[in-house]
Amino acid sequence: MDKIKVAVTINENYIYPLKVMLHSLFSNQREAVTVFCVHARISQNNIRDLKSFCRTYGSELVEVKMTSDLFENAPVMGYFSIEMYYRLLLPWILPQEDRVLYLDPDMIVNGSLRDLWDCELDGMFLAAARDRIIMLLGSGIEDELPENAIYMNSGMLLMDLKKMREECHQEKIQNLLWREKKLQFPDQDMLNILWGAQIKQVEDGYNLNPNLLYLKEYLKMPWEKKHSWKVIHYMGSDKPWKENYKGNMYFLWAKSEWQVYPQKRWRIFGRLMLEPYRYTRGYWLFWKNHDWKKGNKKHYEV
Repeated sequence: MDKIKVAVTINENYIYPLKVMLHSLFSNQREAVTVFCVHARISQNNIRDLKSFCRTYGSELVEVKMTSDLFENAPVMGYFSIEMYYRLLLPWILPQEDRVLYLDPDMIVNGSLRDLWDCELDGMFLAAARDRIIMLLGSGIEDELPENAIYMNSGMLLMDLKKMREECHQEKIQNLLWREKKLQFPDQDMLNILWGAQIKQVEDGYNLNPNLLYLKEYLKMPWEKKHSWKVIHYMGSDKPWKENYKGNMYFLWAKSEWQVYPQKRWRIFGRLMLEPYRYTRGYWLFWKNHDWKKGNKKHYEV
């Protein structure tokens, strides 16, 4: 049985949430995990700390240092960072690997990823889950997507690195980057433009936005969520480790943050007291945004 191998691409600003995500990952797998930490500007003290953190769970962190100017002039906006582009180059960044599971650090792993890791890609380059918000609002790049392609979220990607190396060229990625400088979600848009026809769709539960749930999901019992919500992705600028987080499912984040940062427990406890408010707000947003005649609305508020 192959060991699960995970890749993350981060900078110093995402070390705090990364440790929370890794705790949730390690805690829900029966075997050790290898984590490739791809970065350009993390201090060696923090790398040593991350390696030690992973060892306490019987897992391993492998540092992959990038050239800091590789995407120096690439477009970056809002809460995005230059490191988001590195996921597009993972086939060549990890030349010795045949398969890797990319995960964003603003996620909570809520179950085993063994079935996902072992799934057949059926000749596709990638496996990913659809982006529900983009499907509601529109991507703005519909004319550039391959025919019949479903717009996928890039926060969780199961990648056939070997096949991508054999059939893709990284020059095409870089050429598209400089040609398309006004993309709304640069790396994610590029991924869909480049490989939209070569992405296998997996269940939404492997990359679930807690602020855009269907009613049947929102009302699931806790024990049901454990089986169907494998990866919770706190998309957008409102992050659960920041003050005044208003989004849903903070309790899942708090469960791991409580273990990783015991010095923060009083703060976490206080924020957990607001969970009924978040639940009520999420339920209200569902009713406000849902079009009961058509099934959805073009405008979605979070």
